[in-house]
Amino acid sequence: MNTKYKIILVSLVITTLCLTGFGMWYQQQKNHIPSDAKLPKQQGIPILMYHKVNPDPRTGGLGLRVPPDKFEWQMKYLKRNGYQTVSLTDVMDHFEHGKHLPDKPIVITFDDGYKDNHDYAYPIMKKYGFTGTVFVVTKAIGNTNFFDVEKKLQPKNKMMDWNEIRAIEAGGFVIGAHTVDHPRLADIPPEVARHQIEESKRVLENGLKKPVEVFAYPYGSYNDTVAEITKQAGFRAAVTTELGLAKIDSAPHKLKRIRITGHYSNQKFIEELHKY
Repeated sequence: MNTKYKIILVSLVITTLCLTGFGMWYQQQKNHIPSDAKLPKQQGIPILMYHKVNPDPRTGGLGLRVPPDKFEWQMKYLKRNGYQTVSLTDVMDHFEHGKHLPDKPIVITFDDGYKDNHDYAYPIMKKYGFTGTVFVVTKAIGNTNFFDVEKKLQPKNKMMDWNEIRAIEAGGFVIGAHTVDHPRLADIPPEVARHQIEESKRVLENGLKKPVEVFAYPYGSYNDTVAEITKQAGFRAAVTTELGLAKIDSAPHKLKRIRITGHYSNQKFIEELHKY
C-alpha cells in the first residue's frame, strides 16, 4: 500500500473515531439530567399545561405536540429533582385547609382529551410514578378534535374513548371538564356558557360515576361571569392559559399554568419551570 492510500486510510479512521466520540458525547448531553439544587425555590405550585404527546408530525405542529422522547426527558428531570405530582383538589385543600403537600409539588395537566394522552403520556408518567389531569371535551369522546378541525386550526386527531378515559382514571389520573364542544366561553351568551359548563360536568360524572371537580377554559377564554358560572356549577378549581404559578392568594377559578410546547429544548423546559 503506497503512502497516499495509507494517509487516506488513517484519515478515515481518525474521522470515524471523532464522529463516534462526538455522537456519544452528544447523546450523553442530550440525556443528562441537571440538578436544580442551585435554582431559586419556587414561590408557588407549578401547573404544567400540555395538549398532545405524539411522535407523528401529521397530528400537528409542535405548538400543541410534544414528542414522547422530549416528554420522557421532562418527566425524568422532574423525578430526579424530587418533584411529586398532586391534583388540583390537593392544591385547593392545601390553600384552603392547610393540607400537607410534598416539598416539591407539581400538577401536570392535558387539555382536550387526545388519544395519545392514553397511548404515550400515561405509560411514561406511570413509569416515573406520576399522575396527571386530563380536561375532556365531552362531545369529542371517541370522536375527533372537530372543534379545531372545523376552524382549520389543527389536523384531525383521534380522541380518547370512554374505555381509555376510564383506564387512565383507574390508574390515578383525574378527569376534568373542558366543555361540551370547546367554544370560547367569553364570546358566547352567559346562558350558553352555563350549558357548556354544566352539561360537560354532568356527562363526565355520569360516565365515571364520581364527582368531577376541576375545569379548564377552552382557548383560555373566560371572564368574571364565566368564572362565577364555573364556581356555581360546583367546580372547586378552574385553570386558565395565563402564565404563572398557583399561589395561596390565587382565585381558585382563575389558576395560572406553565405552557409546555414541543419547541422547547431541555434547557428551555427548565427555564420555563423556574422563571415565575
